[in-house]
Amino acid sequence: MADNNDNDNDEVAVAEDDRTTLVETKIERIKSDNPKETPFSITFDEFEDLPSEKGQEVFSSEFSSFGCQWRVGIYPGGHRRSLDGMVSLFLEMCPKGRNMSVKCSIGLVNGEDRISHQSISNFDAEMLSWGWDDFYSRKEIIGSDEDDGSFLVEGALTIHVGMELDEFIPKNPTSSLILKLFDDENSADVVFEICEQQKSESERDRKRAKISTANVYHAHRLILQHYSPELSALCATSDGMTPITITDIKPEVFRRLLYYVYGGGISNEEFVDNEKDFISAADKYGVTNLKLEAEVWYVNKTE
Repeated sequence: MADNNDNDNDEVAVAEDDRTTLVETKIERIKSDNPKETPFSITFDEFEDLPSEKGQEVFSSEFSSFGCQWRVGIYPGGHRRSLDGMVSLFLEMCPKGRNMSVKCSIGLVNGEDRISHQSISNFDAEMLSWGWDDFYSRKEIIGSDEDDGSFLVEGALTIHVGMELDEFIPKNPTSSLILKLFDDENSADVVFEICEQQKSESERDRKRAKISTANVYHAHRLILQHYSPELSALCATSDGMTPITITDIKPEVFRRLLYYVYGGGISNEEFVDNEKDFISAADKYGVTNLKLEAEVWYVNKTE
């Protein structure tokens, strides 16, 4: 591989030259805790017998991932840019692959010890390979007769490669589309009018509630049917778009409850300030999950 521009970091991009050796390697797909990652193990037999002259690269067999062919390039004696005694490792996309951004990790495993490097790299027609000049010490990889810390197993070196696309992957838009319907007057088929009752100090007015300015919220019967059975039942009392009046809840609490029904969230500050109101409203209108969340906030606040 030819040199690139000088770079102070270990992580560098490289291009291919003719000082290479191809060897047959054992390649296996391995398990990962990350469902987005595609991991492989690549085993180089008789590592100590591989060409160890500085600048001499050894290629693994090819493996397939993300619709492209890949291989690992290792410099057992280090790249020309490497520090003395260091092994270089690179992941290479074989020619004619598509342009993509890949989060790469390359590691060596020795029992519970793991030496690993990670990078997000762009692979295209001009930049086919990415890796590290000074990946790890050759001496530490081979170990010694007195040391059981060798990364070699019966002379073989196994390299773990993890690959994950660093590209935009569309998510299911259903939840966001439902949230956009929140309080949408154009598509709504039911209206709630929230009138918070206020009582005056006079004996005369104490006998009858004084209604404050109404707050109007638009909703959809089908959504309420599935997420708030009590609000859905109230809809049966309304003919068309005739407002359904509710007087036993604060307008803002009702608004946040309805927003929650449509898939929205409630901030920590709102829970702290209104947890009792949320518990009462969610219990009355059958929004079970909101009630449980508000109860957790209330318990934590009172402990």
